[in-house]
Amino acid sequence: MNQAVGLQRLTGQQLPQTAAMIGRAFYNDPLSVYIYPQSAERARRLPLMFTIALRYTLRYGEITTTSEGTGAACWLPPEKTRMTIPGLLRIGALAEIFRMGLSATRRMERAANYTEKMHKRCITAPHWYLLILGIEPVHQGQGIGGRLLRAGLARADASHLPCYLETMNPENVPLYQKFGFRVVEEKDIPGSNVHVWSMVRPASAQEE
Repeated sequence: MNQAVGLQRLTGQQLPQTAAMIGRAFYNDPLSVYIYPQSAERARRLPLMFTIALRYTLRYGEITTTSEGTGAACWLPPEKTRMTIPGLLRIGALAEIFRMGLSATRRMERAANYTEKMHKRCITAPHWYLLILGIEPVHQGQGIGGRLLRAGLARADASHLPCYLETMNPENVPLYQKFGFRVVEEKDIPGSNVHVWSMVRPASAQEE
């Protein structure tokens, strides 16, 4: 990985604190609000939901974090860019899924199925998938996200591969555009008020 100053690979021991941090980072994200409309339940259960994604990425991809634990980027590599049922079973995610709550699980599954179809439509070539980029709320706006993003993009550029992501937060779109991503599709998740932007960064795109 890119050995940027102050960045490191996440370890299993850091996973609980990182899941809690990402839960705080995504507390107001439209997808989080859709999955957990009640604020108290959202605060309590979001770390559980993100634990699943972190454990999956820890096994099949790479998680870069700051040395202070103020941010994290989860990347899935080419040929492993989709979270699969067998993969979830291998990391023992069933217990966490059951604890998420039935209604939330159904909403998450509906959103995941829809965004996976968008993913398949928007990019077919081998690519890196930015699954999560989360920054501790009190540290947002300090350039941490940019540092984490550059580290992952440098790795993709070294292998001459494009990158893909989705965001449900309109404020993120210009940030990612600054780093060479372009919106290739945007739609609402059916039955929700969540708008999804699918974005692709061509291989070796330059930061604006």
